[in-house]
Order: sequence, then structure tokens, then C-alpha cells
Amino acid sequence: MMANAGHKPWDTRIFHKEARSLQRAGYKVVLIIPHSEDYEKDHIQIVSIPLPRKGWEQLVKCPWKILRKGLEQPKEAVFHLHDSELLLVGIALKIMGRRVIYDAHEDTPLQISYQHWIPGLIKPMYALFYKLLEKLAGWWFDAIIVAEPVIAKYFPLKKVVLIRNFPIAESFRREPIDADRKDYLTYVGLLSKVRGVVEMLEGHRLATEKVKVDFVLGGKFAPASLEQELLPKYKVQYRSWLSYDEMISVLFSSKIGIIVPHPIERYKTNYPVKLFEYMAAGLPVIAAKEGESANFVKEVSAGILVDPLDEKQIAEAIITLMQDPSQAKAMGLRGRQLIFDKYNWEKESEKLLQLYQTLGDV
Repeated sequence: MMANAGHKPWDTRIFHKEARSLQRAGYKVVLIIPHSEDYEKDHIQIVSIPLPRKGWEQLVKCPWKILRKGLEQPKEAVFHLHDSELLLVGIALKIMGRRVIYDAHEDTPLQISYQHWIPGLIKPMYALFYKLLEKLAGWWFDAIIVAEPVIAKYFPLKKVVLIRNFPIAESFRREPIDADRKDYLTYVGLLSKVRGVVEMLEGHRLATEKVKVDFVLGGKFAPASLEQELLPKYKVQYRSWLSYDEMISVLFSSKIGIIVPHPIERYKTNYPVKLFEYMAAGLPVIAAKEGESANFVKEVSAGILVDPLDEKQIAEAIITLMQDPSQAKAMGLRGRQLIFDKYNWEKESEKLLQLYQTLGDV
């Protein structure tokens, strides 16, 4: 049984990767999520709880509604939790003798320090609370899954399984067709200042002084007010939030993928899944030279690394790739082959299935 309170219903890692992999391996998968109705999708049972109307409801009401729904499941079920706000639910389940896995997608204590909605004076105490809560979870839960190596530092290593958030190679198996590629520079993901949205917009604006290239943005702004602050100033194609299939279609119709988060601690150690999805779609990437993710680009020279705070460098990278399509295509194909050969979900999912076999839930 999987539960999530803060991710979108069809979150790529939770639904498309983990839930589907377990279902195909013969497990009965029940996904408890905030949604409008109960139903079945791809042989996975969706059990809904009411959608939260306010942020505090997601943090307070949703977890306990998920707990009540979870207790309706068979006692032999494995509870696979995907959000830090569900850790208390996991502890309650352990008290009741259930088996629990915590899937840590993010460095939660570090992430708290960057949340714009948390008052500054509260952040240190809030981060400490989750650090202690994760310590307790690591000691008591049956297993901890981490999406990135840096997250493992919060948990007992003997319980940690690293299952990285690499792309589903099969989703990207179609051959890129040059005629389908438009003069698009594309970014898909959360749109925030710390993730470089201002520098990307300004870099694109500077690049259009020399080359013809449209900027396609897919995602939600955080905070929401940022949309009205920025979009009237720049010429872009804003697609808002994209479904998984829509995202793949956009990537196969683009010529460049870009991801340039600011060089803060959180982004120096994370593995941005969009980087790997760009590569899987055969896109040359413009990426930040800071952090561990840059090593994947360097491994096969799959793009151009830039100072993420330098709009001129970003613009120059866009111009270089647009003016030299043969070099850009070669970069994209090298990155694509690297994903198919080495960094893909099909390989990572083997560790997920092995973990469930170890827990004995067939």
C-alpha cells in the first residue's frame, strides 16, 4: 500500500515508476491519495481522501485521513510512505505492528530552510523536528528508500536502499525525428527564483537578439504571485503543469533542455529528474556547473555547463546550440544513449523489487 499527501496524484516516481513496477511484478498496489473519487487505473486501486482546501489541511488533516484508510487494508500489507508529513502516520502504524517503508525523495531538513511560506524564526525548530522524526523513522521503520545519496546521512545505513529517480527508458524509446523538433528551448519543473527562472528568462531574452528560439515553460510558479510578476515582462510559451505524457511530447518537439538552479546546498547534491528526462529525449542540455548533477553531463559531454547566476553565459550557451545544430544533436544523442545504457528506471526498479521480496510481501 502506497500513501502520499503532498505529491500530485500521478506523480512520476510514485505512480508511473514504483507503483507500476510493483503491480507488474505481481503485487496488489493500493494508492491512498487526496483525490476526487475512488477508482482503478492501470490495475492499481486508487483510494481517495478529500482534497485539502488549505495548506494546513495537507499537513494536519490529510495524514490522519490516510491513516484511517490505511488501517482498512490487510494486516500483512506493507505501508510505503512518500511524504515527510506522513512520518507520524508511519510511527502510529509501527505501534500497531504494521510494516512500514519511508521513501525519502528530498533532504527534508535542508528543504525546510528554503521554504518561502515558513516564517524565518520557526524554520530552525521546524527543521530540527523533522530531523529527529526522521531519526526515529530510520530506527523503527522496516526500510528507508532514498532517491539521492546525500539523503542517506539521516538514516541507519543498514536500512537504506538507494533507488535513484532516473527516467523510464521505455517511455522515451521513440526515435527523435529532426523534422518534429521546433526552435524550442524548454524547461519543465517548479518555477521559482531559486530554481533559476529569472536567469533562464533573461538568458533567453538575450539569446533572441542573435538567434530565433522560443522558450517553452511547463510547471507551476512558487509562489503563485511570481507568475504575474514575471510573465508580462518576457515572451514565452507558458504551458502550466504538464502531465507525464504531455511532458514527453514537449521534450520530443524541442531542441534544447535547460535546468540551472542556484548554487545553494540543496541543489549541489540533488539529482534533478528533469535533467535525465531531457537527455532521454535526445536533448542537449544547458545545466548548472555546480553540484553532482553536472557530472552526468560531463560523463559523455551531453551539453553545456554554465554559471547559473550568469544570464550572459546562459544566453551564449543557447546561441551556441542553436547555431551549431550538428554539435547539439551529437550531444543529445550521447546523453540519450547514456540514459538507455546506464541511468534508467528499469535498472533502479530491480532494487525496489528486491526490497519487497526481502520484506516477504508477495
